[in-house]
Amino acid sequence: MDLEFIARNVELSERDRALARKKFGRLAKYFNAVLESRLTVSQEKHRVAVEAFIQGKDFEVAAKSETPDWSSSLQEVVGKLEEQARRHKQKLTRPKRERADRGETTWSVSVVERESVRKGEPKVVETRHVPVVPMTVDEAALQLEGSSDDFIVFREANSDRINVLYRRRDQTYGLVTPEF
Repeated sequence: MDLEFIARNVELSERDRALARKKFGRLAKYFNAVLESRLTVSQEKHRVAVEAFIQGKDFEVAAKSETPDWSSSLQEVVGKLEEQARRHKQKLTRPKRERADRGETTWSVSVVERESVRKGEPKVVETRHVPVVPMTVDEAALQLEGSSDDFIVFREANSDRINVLYRRRDQTYGLVTPEF
């Protein structure tokens, strides 16, 4: 993890920087990819303030601590960041409710052979059963981003309507919402 250091009214030695890199190294396991990480240290009178920010592919965390000692401020900030990152990672990975509680249903998805459509006789070459899970559009986008599928069928949590979020060729997403 590349860590950007910003020091205001204080000089950070290489030993301090190495300590910060070591402490931040244990946070890497919570992120799929770290896009930006920044540590800001400032000293005002007899207080050392440490602010940290980490932006990952899926989420970002930030924390601040102010104590008389640099190392204790750093330790507090890393503890806060780790707690936030753990919560965000759990939110992304664990199921919200059990299947029976969610009212989850499955849909059958068929893939049709391209040549058979041109001939006028569509031929199904693959059939999959896709679970329809209640979630928001943002959660569906995160789920689609982390999978190799080109689409996700989900039930909108707010309106209870079935939607399809699909990956477009230009790597953006499209949303299909049926009207009844």
